[in-house]
Amino acid sequence: MFINNEEGVRSESLTLQAYRYFRHALMSGRFRPGDKIKLKEIADELGISQTPVREALGRLVSEQILSQVDRRSVQVPRLSPERYTEIRDLCWTLEGQAASRAATLASASDVQQLKVLHEQYRQACEADDQARATVANANLHLFLCELADMPMLSRIVRNLWLQSGPVMNAIAGDLSITAGPPHPHLDVIRGLESRDPELTKQGIQADIIALSDPIIRGLGGQPSAEELAVQ
Repeated sequence: MFINNEEGVRSESLTLQAYRYFRHALMSGRFRPGDKIKLKEIADELGISQTPVREALGRLVSEQILSQVDRRSVQVPRLSPERYTEIRDLCWTLEGQAASRAATLASASDVQQLKVLHEQYRQACEADDQARATVANANLHLFLCELADMPMLSRIVRNLWLQSGPVMNAIAGDLSITAGPPHPHLDVIRGLESRDPELTKQGIQADIIALSDPIIRGLGGQPSAEELAVQ
């Protein structure tokens, strides 16, 4: 589930290795909105033939994460404010549902793992490392979905994060994590520890709103946090 760069896992098929490479690259800022991804360049970079790269890119196009440009290249889509808002709203709804369920299923070791993921995010923020912070935050959100034991929901949410990853890195928000009110991740952790579905849900949804507002402004749209909060 985690978005990691796993090029060294040789037991996987080359296509799956290429797919995992692209997943990490999209979330970590390797590609930005509007970038063309050229088949030969990536194959040379990974040291593999073009066929598995083509297959991996085809999978990402079919999942609507990338757009086909021509036979030899695909493109990272440029998200409009409306498209990003739709992605945000879907994450808000689906991740909220997953968080509520996760609160009833998470074990003590699961909570500890979530704390580790939050610490990775905190360290990335302190280092002012936007790419690492984006990946760490995505991993926390995806792990929470995984705890809900809802595989179809998790797959949809993962794809939504992959679609929004490049714009998250292109439009960096405030990475301060110590100033102001407690970070919403901490409410998620407290909600899991106390098996409180509503607190866990509110925590993850608050994080989605906090993350999305500066991105929507950067795309030229208007945040609708107040309207979304009362849904």
